[in-house]
Amino acid sequence: MTALFALVIVGAYAGSIRGGFLNYDDPWLIRDNPVLARADRGALKTIWLDLSEDGRMSLGAEYLPVRDTVEWVEARVHGLDPHAMRALNLAIYVAGALLLRAWLIGAIGAGVAAEVAAWAFALHPAHAESVAWLAGRKDVLALLLVGAALVAYAREERRWRLIAPALIALACLSKGVAVAAPLILPMHDLLRKRRVDWPVVAASITFAIGVTAVHVHVGHTVHMTTAPLGGSRIAAAATMGPVFARYLAHAAWPANLSIIQEVRAREATDLLAWLAYAPLLAWAVVAARLWRRDRRPAIALGLFLVPMAPTSQVIVSLQNVMADRYLLLPLLGPALAAGVLADRLVAWDRRAIAAPALGLAALFAVTVARAEAFADSARVFGDATEKTLTLAAPPFQLGAALEERGDLAGAEAAYREAIARDPRTEPARRAANKLADLCLRQGRTAEAMAILATAVDRFPDDPKVLGNLAEITARHGRREVALQLFQLLMARFPGYEVGRRNFERHFGDAAPQRAPAP
Repeated sequence: MTALFALVIVGAYAGSIRGGFLNYDDPWLIRDNPVLARADRGALKTIWLDLSEDGRMSLGAEYLPVRDTVEWVEARVHGLDPHAMRALNLAIYVAGALLLRAWLIGAIGAGVAAEVAAWAFALHPAHAESVAWLAGRKDVLALLLVGAALVAYAREERRWRLIAPALIALACLSKGVAVAAPLILPMHDLLRKRRVDWPVVAASITFAIGVTAVHVHVGHTVHMTTAPLGGSRIAAAATMGPVFARYLAHAAWPANLSIIQEVRAREATDLLAWLAYAPLLAWAVVAARLWRRDRRPAIALGLFLVPMAPTSQVIVSLQNVMADRYLLLPLLGPALAAGVLADRLVAWDRRAIAAPALGLAALFAVTVARAEAFADSARVFGDATEKTLTLAAPPFQLGAALEERGDLAGAEAAYREAIARDPRTEPARRAANKLADLCLRQGRTAEAMAILATAVDRFPDDPKVLGNLAEITARHGRREVALQLFQLLMARFPGYEVGRRNFERHFGDAAPQRAPAP
């Protein structure tokens, strides 16, 4: 069964291995990363010890030295070949899923519940974002290390349990949300009805707190933390009510998974937002009533809520309010709940095993399609564009992917969609620049100028938009207008070197001279 389990997971994700780098985070984070390109030991020093803003921004604005070290080694071995990296992502995920299956069997016993829980978790398409997207390397590494920590802690020999804190520390250094993992350890003891090894749990918590302090420091350094959603912690909690409900819906019916999720901020007085917590409350009530007879439903709820806490937006405000990858560890809870339900159905009628079998087959089919989508930027962002209504980022990324493959008409339509959706956001600004460049290359200079003129009004603090407008105006022969635009550019953004060089190239003596070095 173990070999079959691994082979089925590989079959579900095999289609993703043929893909390259997605045009979302993969290029700057991995392919073009200056730290990963360095072969000297100084690169490892930057990875592990440099907490400065420049150092962290060069590595994705996070402190994840385990992930970065693995990728640095890959750069030396195969030059960051995306196919090899995708294969390693899948291998790490398979290993992590095998460890979690072993832990589930040890925690609740071999049988229908453990097997259905393990298979439902491993085959759930929400994990495609972590497995089939190279930027998700941190997720699968954390999963592997948390799985290893759970297996070690589950052993009766205490010498094995003593390894768990180190494994959890490494998991936290792979992905920040793993800091909640120490609180999963006592859940094993509750399932097995054995005494909690508090020194091991305390050591794990201590390591997690220490890593959390570093994560928070880095977050402030690189300005990644934001104000609470809706302006307060209470409003953030209200906003997360519908988000939690959607996570549960995605766990049960993963039809609306998307690489970019759309979330509307709620006010603290939004009653409907608070009512969205009803499914969790109902789960808690049922679990409490069953506690004496069966602890598994309560532990399943804990396995969902505890790993979700770091991304709840209430403890720490994050830039991404909701993401499929945030379900990586929390899906253990719904998977265990599904296993318990299947166990009860089969105990009532053995023929009922067909129901979970069909459910797992459906998960496999959706995961195959989802993994293949992550092999192609245009496909995954075309999917995200269809599943969102107001966000500019999905159509912008779709446009960039289509332009790269030579579909200029499709790219233009996507860029226009991005601008129309939310014209004053960063993706819309980038879409305007891309659209203007596209028009210019097709000889539609006047249209390009009109697009950039509108963008200048919308983004008065962006030198690139104004500089592009000045450059195109000069090329179009309107020198007086171009001179005024360049002078405005230099007055407002004297340090914008690209604009200065273009000004000097077009107007020579009229351009302001660079100040002499002190």
